[in-house]
Amino acid sequence: MIHALLLFIAVLAVSSAAIFAFLASAPGVVAAFWRLAISIPFIFLIYRPRKIQLSRMPIFAGFALALHFSFWIESLFHASIAVSTTIVCTHSLFSGLFAYLWGEKPRPNQILGVVVAMIGVYFLSGADARSDVYGVVLALAGAVAGGYYFASARFARDVDFPSYILLTYSSAAIFSFLACLIVSKPIVGYPFNTWIFLILLALIPMLIGHTLLNYVLRHMEVLPVTASVIGEAVGAAILAAIFLNQTLQPDAYLYMFVILFGIAITFVKSFSSK
Repeated sequence: MIHALLLFIAVLAVSSAAIFAFLASAPGVVAAFWRLAISIPFIFLIYRPRKIQLSRMPIFAGFALALHFSFWIESLFHASIAVSTTIVCTHSLFSGLFAYLWGEKPRPNQILGVVVAMIGVYFLSGADARSDVYGVVLALAGAVAGGYYFASARFARDVDFPSYILLTYSSAAIFSFLACLIVSKPIVGYPFNTWIFLILLALIPMLIGHTLLNYVLRHMEVLPVTASVIGEAVGAAILAAIFLNQTLQPDAYLYMFVILFGIAITFVKSFSSK
């Protein structure tokens, strides 16, 4: 019960990410870097680790997290928040695929759910005039990277939680910083309002949301946790409509429903089981 409650709080927290990232108006790699860098000192203050357990798994997870944030945040400026967030939330499907590669075999309903959801993504990509192909591709790339990142949290349980979080977030911050250098995006020199929203992005969806998700993944299977994060798409769409007046055509909401329905199918017990 406690893990379900923590999961609910985590989903509420991450639902605010798209709004904060959009209002920050910083390039994707820059927002990704500060989202991580600002949260790391708070992790140290909360856990105060005496010793860091070194492992390669968090480093790889950090690389995936840096890609996940960078691609998705940048997609927000090329697609509506509802479309971008719905597509990136298909990371639950990709996390299931990565979990399969690491030993968790998918059930028939989970395979069906992947097919249904990806059909929805295909039609959704052309249902919003404000969303170009580049934005859809960025969001989908963020979903793939996010799938690896979330699956890693499940299969790195031999690393103690504070070490895993610190190594993952720190390596992700380093990779994001390197990306800023590669694409020549400055990490400073932004207006005051940008810093306010970057701080909120780090404290609420990152420090609270992602940290809780990583914790819950140590106690629950990958697909139920990551599929629950589809609530982020719904929450983000509602917030975007309220605060940014980003509404969609009715057919776009239909395709969003198809994606959510496909992911929901992954929760149903195998059709072949009695």
